[in-house]
Amino acid sequence: MKGKKSYIIDIAVMLVIGYISLRLSVGGEVKSVLHTLTSASPIWLVVLIGIMVGYYLVDGLALWLLAHNYKKDFTFKQAFINALTGTLFNGLTPSSSGGQFAQVFVFNNQGIPPTIASGILMMCFISYQIALMAISAILMLGNLPYYISEGAAVTGMATTGFLINVSVTAAFILGGLSKSFQNFIIHTIINFLAKIHIVKNYEATSAKIENYFSEFRHEMVVLLKNQKVFWQVNACNFLKLFLIYATPFYACLALHIHVVPSQFFTFLGLASIINLINTFLPIPGASGGSEGCYMILFGFLGQVNASSSMFIWRFFSFYFGMIIGMANFMIAKDTKRK
Repeated sequence: MKGKKSYIIDIAVMLVIGYISLRLSVGGEVKSVLHTLTSASPIWLVVLIGIMVGYYLVDGLALWLLAHNYKKDFTFKQAFINALTGTLFNGLTPSSSGGQFAQVFVFNNQGIPPTIASGILMMCFISYQIALMAISAILMLGNLPYYISEGAAVTGMATTGFLINVSVTAAFILGGLSKSFQNFIIHTIINFLAKIHIVKNYEATSAKIENYFSEFRHEMVVLLKNQKVFWQVNACNFLKLFLIYATPFYACLALHIHVVPSQFFTFLGLASIINLINTFLPIPGASGGSEGCYMILFGFLGQVNASSSMFIWRFFSFYFGMIIGMANFMIAKDTKRK
C-alpha cells in the first residue's frame, strides 16, 4: 500500500477540491443554503443512513459469497471489514486505484492468500461491470426522452459516460475471451501508444495487460461454472447501484424540496450518469467532478435546492462511507499488520 504521506496528500487534494466545488456551487446563496440544510428532516436523514448502511452490507455480502467458495469458514463479518477497507482506500486514491491492494492485504490477514484474493476481487470487478452496464442500459433507455428534452449537456454526458464504460467493459470481456483481440490490443494499440510516447515501457505494459487478461479469463470461467453464485453476486451489485442512485431523491425529501414519486426513475438515471463519468476522473473521490456533474444534471431544482441537496447527497454517498471505513480500519484487527 502507499505511504502515509501519499494518503495525506490525497486527502488534502480531495478536501480542497471538494470545498472549492461546494463553494462555487453555492455562490452568493450561502445563507439560503445553510437555512435549507439546518431545516433538514431527521426522519429522512435516518432513511439515508439506512440506505447507505444497506449499501455497505450488500457490498460485504457480495464479497462473502465469492470468498466463502474458497474458505468455508470465512465469515460475513470478515467480508464486511474487507469491503469497508476497499471503500476507504478506493476513496483515498486517484481513480479508486488503492482499494484492491488494501483488500488483498486484509484478505491475507484473514487467511486467504494474495493469489486467491486477487482472483476474488477480479470476480467482484467482473460482476460489478455486468451489473453497472445492465442498470445503466435500463436507466438510459427509460430516461432517453428526458435526456433529449434537457438538451445537449445532459444528453452528451449520458451518452459519453455510457459509451466509454461500454467500450471499456467490452474490451475487458473480449480481451479475456479472445486471445486474438488481446494480441490486437497489445501489438497494435499499445505498440502505437508506445511509438507516440504515451506508453513509456512497451514490454512492461504488454506483460501487465497479458497477465491481467489471463487472470480475467480464468476468473470468468470460474464465475460461469458456479451459476448460482454468479447471479447472486450480480444481484448484490445491481442492488448496491440502485441504493446509491436513490440517494439524490431522498436528499431532496430530507430538505423538503418538492419531488414526486414519478420523478424517482429520472433521479436514478441522473445519478447513474454521475457514476459513469466519475469512473474516469483521476482525482481522489472524484472530487470536483462529482459536484460539477450534480449541479449540471440537477440544476432544474434551482441553485439553492441543487446546492443543498448536493451537499446531503455527497456526504451520504461518499463521505459517510469514508468515515465508517476509517473507523473500521482503525478498530478492526484484520486491518493491522501481523
